Amino acid sequence: MKPAILWLMTRALTLRLEGSFEARDSADVPIEGLSKRGQALLAYLACQTDLAASRTVLMDLLWSDRSRDQASASLRQELSRLRRSLPEHVLLADRSDVRLSCEDLCIRPGEGAPLLDGFDLASRGFEDWLRDARLRHQDRAREDRLARAARALESGDVEAAQSAAYAALDADPASEQAMQMLLRAAARGGDRPGALARLERFETYLSEQLDLKVLPETVALADALRQVSPAAVASAPEICIPGSDGTPVVSILPFEDIGSDANSVFADGVVEEITATLSRSRDFHVIARQSSFALRGQGLSHAEIGKRLGATYLLEGSIQRSGDRVRITTRLVLSESGRVIWSDRQDDRLDDLFDLQDRIAAHVAGQLSPSLRSAEIDRARAKPAPDRTAYDLVLTAYPHFWAHNREANTKALALFDEALACDPDSPRALAMKAWCHAQQACYLWSNDPDGNAARTREFITRAQPVSQEDPPALVALAAAYSIAMNDFTRAEACLDRALSMDPNNAWGWLRKGWNAVYSGNFDEAFAHFDRMEHLSPLDPFHFNLLFGRSATYRAIGRYDEAIALVEKGLGEAPGATWAYRMLFATHLRAGNLEAATEAGRKWRQTNPDMNRGLMNRLLPKWSHDPEYRDILLALWEED
Repeated sequence: MKPAILWLMTRALTLRLEGSFEARDSADVPIEGLSKRGQALLAYLACQTDLAASRTVLMDLLWSDRSRDQASASLRQELSRLRRSLPEHVLLADRSDVRLSCEDLCIRPGEGAPLLDGFDLASRGFEDWLRDARLRHQDRAREDRLARAARALESGDVEAAQSAAYAALDADPASEQAMQMLLRAAARGGDRPGALARLERFETYLSEQLDLKVLPETVALADALRQVSPAAVASAPEICIPGSDGTPVVSILPFEDIGSDANSVFADGVVEEITATLSRSRDFHVIARQSSFALRGQGLSHAEIGKRLGATYLLEGSIQRSGDRVRITTRLVLSESGRVIWSDRQDDRLDDLFDLQDRIAAHVAGQLSPSLRSAEIDRARAKPAPDRTAYDLVLTAYPHFWAHNREANTKALALFDEALACDPDSPRALAMKAWCHAQQACYLWSNDPDGNAARTREFITRAQPVSQEDPPALVALAAAYSIAMNDFTRAEACLDRALSMDPNNAWGWLRKGWNAVYSGNFDEAFAHFDRMEHLSPLDPFHFNLLFGRSATYRAIGRYDEAIALVEKGLGEAPGATWAYRMLFATHLRAGNLEAATEAGRKWRQTNPDMNRGLMNRLLPKWSHDPEYRDILLALWEED
């Protein structure tokens, strides 16, 4: 159904598609004499974006069991009957296409009733289309009602919020978001017994129909509701309508299965695993698989798919098998323009199907996040400054943050401040500010050790309670704990929580590697750095991984490898001049005095106002490699 066509009784033809099909003229009189196929033809055209379809499509849709000549003749006869029954100029046709006149048509709202309820036509093509159209209609009805409930709840209209949540559950009895919205509305003064009774029916439905259990977030909301405690309700998880918080929405489309038999479900299994894996990420929302699959085979453009699903990005791909080898090709597409943001090809072996699906999903998830982040940064930068949200401002700060130099870090801090002005409780802005202030000291970009330490602690304290469900924020907190406070226990706890929610968070594995270095667990450090590189080999933070490996090699006395990695990291990030201190100390340990002197000179040039006392207060109190710290301090010995 096209919501853009308004309910105006002055139009020549009014169709009702929700509930029982109905056609009325401009006087609101029912139009009699329409055959089942005529009604189906009108309903199909009214559901198309441009209200048009080719004759070939209509023939396949309505007479799929007939020959092409028979179907063509039947279509001509049906169009002739429709013209006699419908108001003039409403139905238009030429040699190739059939269309409805937008100026003469309106669609009457049906208050969310099922699409073409009870409608039945013995044509395989129409049956397939109607089944998929009903699924799309159900998804749209659910999302519309969820959005209405969210707006009502925000404005304090609890009764309207609860009514819309009930309606969303009626449209989709398995909607976890609708159930959560209903519980939250009840907790704010709505019908508590009714909401808990509906929860029991919801749990039964999931268990018996889908063999699923309710999500932990739903359980937490129900527990808070049963306690009838304002504090419990306030601490229960918030409901998030996909895309409403500014984060991008991704839909994983059905993959093409090349070279398999018609009954193969391998590609669908891969898509299901990728969807489940990506759903763990908090960097983007993922559209439910059934919604994406409802559009299969309709020949829609990227823009049309994105509009129907509410998706900013589409992930599409293909799987080709040959013997015991399999090739997976994936592409991330900007739905609005169809522009390919990222593409990848992965070759693997066809051994255990479930293990293979896991490997494919982990690979795609790791590759996708940095590519999507880069695309979102570009989109955020293109927005006028007054229109940027907290989410946009955090994104635009990232490139300054990972540049790893004094000036860029200052710009990142300013952008995080702007983000906090938009949203004072933004978990990522708070946690990233803590990380930035920790870097100010660690890399000697501050002349105020006490003030810098106080600011780091302040933002750690503010970020900690609001970051527990946000893996990227937890990773930033872990970095601040380890760099600024030498608190590796708390850092590890943050990282473990983040990676339990999103095991494909590349920065999480990067920081886990550094945490292992600081703790002296060098074998673990190598393993964690390897995991990060496997997930995101082209990550903008890759240079920091190279520095991490270098620190690990230096700590175990393998100086040549440590030197090569620092130099490679500086090649990737020439602005990260603080790393010359790593080069200086490692060359000195290796006995390369001339190279150490040159690296030390470059490092001192980037810190002209530094002295031994100030540096001693700024540098972390490393215990894993104490001689390294002594060597750095020695460069600032008084002559």
